[in-house]
Formats: sequence, C-alpha cells, structure tokens
Amino acid sequence: MPRIDVEALGKIMLRRKFLFKHQIANLVGISYDRLTEIIAHGESEVEEDIVTRLCAGLDCTREEIVVADDGVNA
Repeated sequence: MPRIDVEALGKIMLRRKFLFKHQIANLVGISYDRLTEIIAHGESEVEEDIVTRLCAGLDCTREEIVVADDGVNA
C-alpha cells in the first residue's frame, strides 16, 4: 500500500484553500473519519483508491503526496 506524506498533503490542502478536513473528505468522497485517521493520527499507509481520489480532488500528482520506501517522495 502507498504511504502518504502527511506534511506534503497538508501543504497542498492549504495551497488549494482547503482549510478543513471535511471539505476535502466531501470533495473526494471518503469519510471524514478515514481522512482524520490519515492526517491527524498518522496512518500513512492507505489504499491506492484513496491516493487517486486525493490527487484528483487536490489537482496534484501522486508523487507529490506519496512517499517511496526510502522516505523520499515517489
């Protein structure tokens, strides 16, 4: 499973003017609770489908929010 770079995700959310988690959760069609697990609780391993939805909703590339196994953005 891909690992999300939570810090990078947060920066992209701010750049796109998403100040609240519920905004992005509604936009990409995942539950607020699941997004909170990813962002606030540090659950960085997520399903590929969630990565795809986040990238589409935030208009970013996978490489911007996914961390490779060596700790560098993939």
